[in-house]
Amino acid sequence: MGKTARDSGVRTAADYLTASRQCEIRNLQSLLSLCELVVACSNLVHVLQRERGASNLYLGSSGSRFIQELTRIREQTDAELQVFRSSLGAADAHLHQLADGTRMFNGLAFAVHALEDLGVLRGKVTAQQLDTGLVTQTYSAVIQSLLMIVFETADIAADPEIARALVAMFNLMQGKELAGQERAAGSAGFASQRFDDERRSLMTHLIEAQERCFEIFLQFADEHSAARWKTLRHAPELLEVERLRRLALATDSVRDPDLADRWFALMTARMDVLKDVENSLEHFLSQLCDGRLTQARACLQQNQQALGKLGTPSGFNSEPFVLVRAQPLLNDGVDTPVASKSLMDLLQYQSQRLQQINNELAEARAALEERKLIERAKVLLMKHRRMSEEEAHKLLRNMAMNQSRRLIDVARSVIDMAAVWQGQ
Repeated sequence: MGKTARDSGVRTAADYLTASRQCEIRNLQSLLSLCELVVACSNLVHVLQRERGASNLYLGSSGSRFIQELTRIREQTDAELQVFRSSLGAADAHLHQLADGTRMFNGLAFAVHALEDLGVLRGKVTAQQLDTGLVTQTYSAVIQSLLMIVFETADIAADPEIARALVAMFNLMQGKELAGQERAAGSAGFASQRFDDERRSLMTHLIEAQERCFEIFLQFADEHSAARWKTLRHAPELLEVERLRRLALATDSVRDPDLADRWFALMTARMDVLKDVENSLEHFLSQLCDGRLTQARACLQQNQQALGKLGTPSGFNSEPFVLVRAQPLLNDGVDTPVASKSLMDLLQYQSQRLQQINNELAEARAALEERKLIERAKVLLMKHRRMSEEEAHKLLRNMAMNQSRRLIDVARSVIDMAAVWQGQ
C-alpha cells in the first residue's frame, strides 16, 4: 500500500481545514480583546466629555464657579484612564497580530500622546490661560483619537454581526461626542451670557450632525439597544433642552447666568442616557464576542471528530475534486457540520460560511467607507477653499440638497475634483 500524504509528513486537506477553524478562533480572540479596549475607550470618552464641559463652565465664569465639580470630574477621568491603559496593555499582543495595523497604531500613538499631555492642559485651564474655544478643540482632539480606535476596530472586524455592533457603537459614540461639544459650546455661551454668530452656527452644525450619527446607529444597533435609545426621545428633559437651544440660537445675549448650570445639568442628563445606551451596546457586544468564540471552538471540535471518522481512504469521496467542487455548496442551515458528512462536505461548508461572512460584512464596511469618503471630502474643502470643518460640512450638505443627491455622492464628486485643484 502506498504512503498517504499524512504518512509522508505532508499536510493534508483535513489539516488545512482544521487550520482554517483555528485561525478563525485566533481572530475572534483578538477581536474580543479589542472589544474590551473599545469598552475602555467608551468609558474614558464619557468622563473626558464631562471634564470638557466643566472646564468650559469654569472658564466661561472667569474661574468664579464650578472649580469643586471640575476637581471631582478630573478624579473620575484619572480612574478611567488607568482602566484604559490596563486594557491597552492586555490588547498589545493581539494588536501586533493585525495584518495591517497601520491606522490603528497611528491612532493609538496619537491617543497615548494626547493623554500624556492632559496634565498640562488641566494646568492651563486652572490658571485660565486658555479660552473656551481652544479648550474645547483640545479635549475634542483627544476624544476623537479614542473614537478612531473604535472606528478601526470596526473596520478590521471579520465577523459580520460584531462588525455591525461596532459600527453602531462608533456612530453612537460619535453622536454623543457631538452632543458633548454642543454641551460645551452652550455652557460657554450661557456662562458668558453671549451667543455670537459663530457660536450659533457651531451649535446648529452640531445638532444636525448628531442626528445623522444616530440614524446610522439605529440602522446597525441590536433591537434592545435601539429601543433604549428611543426612550430618550420621550424624556421630559429633552423639551427643556429644545427650549434652551431655541433661546441660544435666537439671541446674542442671555441675561440669566443660572441658565449655564441648568443647561449643563440637562445636557449631562441627556449624555448619561446616551451612555446607558452605550452600556447596553457594550453588553451586547461582549456577549456576542463570547458567544462567537464558544461557537467557533465547538465547530472546531465537531470538525475534528468528523475528520477522525474519515481517517481511512474508504471514508473519502472517490469522485475527482473538480467534479465534486462544481456541485452547489451546502445550504442546510446548520452552523455546526454533523459527523456524517464527508471531507468534501466539510470543505464546501466552510467555503460557503466564509463567502456568507464576506457578503454580510459588505453592508457594515460600506457605512465605514462612507464616513471615510465624507471626511476626506471635508479635508479637501478645508485645504483648498480655506474653510473650517463646520463650513466644509455645511457646503457638502447644501450641495447635496440643491442637487437632490446623496451626501456620499457629493463627497465622491469633490474627491474626483481633487486632482484638478491640485493641478491649479
